[in-house]
Amino acid sequence: MIQRLERFGHMFLRSVLREVLLFAAIFLGYLIQVCVLPNFPFLSLQPFMLFTVMATVTVCYGRLRAFWCGAIYGILMEIMLSTYQLMNLLFYPAVAMLCSVLFADKSAQQLEYEKNIGKSGRDRSPYLRTFLCAQVYSVFYEVVNLAYLYLRESLFPLNLVLRGLWAILLCSIFALIVMLPLRMFFGYPIRRRVVPKVVPYQPSSTQEPMQWSI
Repeated sequence: MIQRLERFGHMFLRSVLREVLLFAAIFLGYLIQVCVLPNFPFLSLQPFMLFTVMATVTVCYGRLRAFWCGAIYGILMEIMLSTYQLMNLLFYPAVAMLCSVLFADKSAQQLEYEKNIGKSGRDRSPYLRTFLCAQVYSVFYEVVNLAYLYLRESLFPLNLVLRGLWAILLCSIFALIVMLPLRMFFGYPIRRRVVPKVVPYQPSSTQEPMQWSI
């Protein structure tokens, strides 16, 4: 009974710590985005830090926490740094839900189904999924901005398209740099792939020889 209580307490504290780290990373990412990155002109093209945090949360925590992260960022950006009315409030949670379907860890039932139909039955590399998820956030952000600008003012200048492509490239580089320390902050250390050693079969010397009876 005491061991069960200790195990339950350990699991409870661990889950609470994960949630505390999650919300700490969300608000720390927002503060870095609005207080630090605007001092660098080439990093003010997009909310790079927000996209990297959302992508990492999507891969590490799953769909529900990704929606929470997107909703919090949508509310904060709509209140503090609103560009177009209601755009941030709708964009962040909607894109977070979409990307969580594509890049979050698959359930055990999905993996078992993939094994049954002849697929690998395992998730892709979390680093690759985080990188691609940040890229998808960046692409959607630029597409929505250009579409909103065109529908509102009937403008589609080429310099904004080139600026969007440059911002997507910078977001990819920023995600590659930041996602590893962020995953370590969430408690996911770098794990090297351990290749199991193949031990050749050696018959025991004490084994009695087989005797054939006629």
